[in-house]
Amino acid sequence: MNRNLSLKWRGIVLALAVPVAALGTLFARSGPELTRLRTLYQLSPPASLVPARTALVLVDFQNEFLSGRLPLPGGRGAIRHATELAAWARHNGILVVLVQNVIDRPGTPLFAAGSKSAALVPELSPQPNDLVLKKSMAGAFSRTDFDRELRARNIDTLIVGGLMTHLAVLVTVVDASVLGYRVLIAADSTATRALPGAGGEADVDAPTLQRASLAALADRFADVLRAGEIMALPLVTEPLVTEPPAPGSTPR
Repeated sequence: MNRNLSLKWRGIVLALAVPVAALGTLFARSGPELTRLRTLYQLSPPASLVPARTALVLVDFQNEFLSGRLPLPGGRGAIRHATELAAWARHNGILVVLVQNVIDRPGTPLFAAGSKSAALVPELSPQPNDLVLKKSMAGAFSRTDFDRELRARNIDTLIVGGLMTHLAVLVTVVDASVLGYRVLIAADSTATRALPGAGGEADVDAPTLQRASLAALADRFADVLRAGEIMALPLVTEPLVTEPPAPGSTPR
């Protein structure tokens, strides 16, 4: 095949490839449009935050997830953003809640009471006026007095970050939403780990599980933003939008 003929065939193939690629994109987009339940329910992110009625809830930022038996690939990044949020919250009079998972059971393989692995990471050591909440399972509301503590302070909005996204963060956020709190998740202040597959399915890598966990929570239970976006919200004495239901009322 001479050079001119070769160039001619290359041009034909290229000309055919463009519409084929376009058709592929068209078919890929021809399914139902993706949307969230929060959108259908017309639940939008807050336009502002009232510091006196807001708490930053940092769940399980403990050494177990860095140097213990459950190291998380995104753990240090989550800690960095959570530390920035904590400094911002303290500066602006927002309650900082440090949730610590501690298991007081002989022979426990994780989070043993008094162990180095159960300790909070140094970057998030408790400061004056912080609330340290200890739990022994699942989320911040699991068999704790957290709801009572928040109600006593007239708090109705929670900003949540923590480890791990698919477990303690998820349970905390779902429980908070069901109890009637408005919930924001600082996505870059969360992290998780890979999991073995279940039900005959393949293993789930950490990035996939992280995205899926946040997407599931964003569907109904929380507004998912980045730490910087949350810190950029105006701080006011009264909300700029209609207030959410009080804790205990219809879930948002």
